[in-house]
Amino acid sequence: LKCSLLKRAVHERCCFALALRGRSHGRVCFFDGPEMRRPKAEDAVQPAAPADLHYSRCGLSEVWADFNKPLPDFFGDLHIAKDGGFSEIEVMLEPRRFLAAVLSSFSLVLNLFFIVYPNVQILVDRGGDDQVEAKAMISNYIWGAVAPASSAPKPKIVLACLELGMLVFYTGKALVAIPRILRKQEASRWHAWSYLLWDTIPTLSSFSAMKSLHYITPKILIPATLHCVKKMRRAGSKYGLHLLGFFALRLFYAFVGFEAFVIKFSLAANTQETATSFLGAAGSALAFLNQMLGVVDVGRFASRRLFVFIFGGEDGFMDDREELVAQTFLAMLCRRVWHATATLKKKPRWLWFLAATLSYTDDQFQTLVLNETEPMHRQPRKPKKVSASAEVEGSSAAPVSTFHESAIVEPDRGKGELSGIHGPDFDVSESGASAEAEV
Repeated sequence: LKCSLLKRAVHERCCFALALRGRSHGRVCFFDGPEMRRPKAEDAVQPAAPADLHYSRCGLSEVWADFNKPLPDFFGDLHIAKDGGFSEIEVMLEPRRFLAAVLSSFSLVLNLFFIVYPNVQILVDRGGDDQVEAKAMISNYIWGAVAPASSAPKPKIVLACLELGMLVFYTGKALVAIPRILRKQEASRWHAWSYLLWDTIPTLSSFSAMKSLHYITPKILIPATLHCVKKMRRAGSKYGLHLLGFFALRLFYAFVGFEAFVIKFSLAANTQETATSFLGAAGSALAFLNQMLGVVDVGRFASRRLFVFIFGGEDGFMDDREELVAQTFLAMLCRRVWHATATLKKKPRWLWFLAATLSYTDDQFQTLVLNETEPMHRQPRKPKKVSASAEVEGSSAAPVSTFHESAIVEPDRGKGELSGIHGPDFDVSESGASAEAEV
């Protein structure tokens, strides 16, 4: 009798604990005799909406049971917006975009200041008392092998000329886009706007001579090499000459980036030792830190990966046609944002336009392109309403552009393509009834 009562008490305590866990997932379990049961209508229990999924052992087991099928429906609630999300453009015109735009502008001004002011001062002083004695500089050994070491150029002057030359190059690209913006041809004008806002300005915000290290970072180098091989294979060209040029260019990037890093690191260390004020030392350290963080532009890398995922298709490769489609998408997105500022009565229009475009990131791209019907990890949100900006000014029945016509999200997450792979749990070749029985 004592043993049975003890088992009863332990069973009730376990059921109570499981009920609390079930409540944390929005599911309430009830003790009804020796078994646990799901809530019924008469129980009238309204569980609180979960703020986030708590990955306890019970929750993982329930999710596993939900998807434990031969072809699980992982992406059944996910759909790609065929119009590129232009009908939801109002999400880019929110007041919080101004903060991100201000931070982006501050980064641009800060980087340009620390590129122009120190380098111009070095050229005016003709290098001054060059205190850079970096033994790790490869150029010193190369120059010493072909000429006397006393005739070697000062590293600071070489670096200053290189960075100012890069500044002139990128500034020239920005100035070339201005005449295209002033043209009456709509395609040329909005392509120039997208190129200026989402290519040139982000580059000016973080460029330096150390930026060359971006191309030899393993996360960048390996995908670039595979892309080069795929491109040559599709073009039917031989690998030797193209791969040789590709790796020769990467070796040049590595040499320039390494030399720039050694020089800037030595200058920053000397400045910290010889600085007479806190502002001078902090400013030098902040400039070096900003340029180091800009070596690998995470935002542009993530955006590029998303574009390859959406526009590149199943093979993960963007050919010339798909590259043009992606550029057209960005240009039309610029145009839609500008028209939306008038439709939604945002004043001044140019300020809202700059705030929306300068703060555009891969998060906004994902929000526009992807739609969810019944999200599994949170409460179903209200269906998205088509904004008033969906219609372009001056056209009452403009056709909807289809950017992702060939992109289809497969709910089975590609498991239907696993031909020849037969695991111990599932057999794709079985019929639906036998598969359900097996599960």
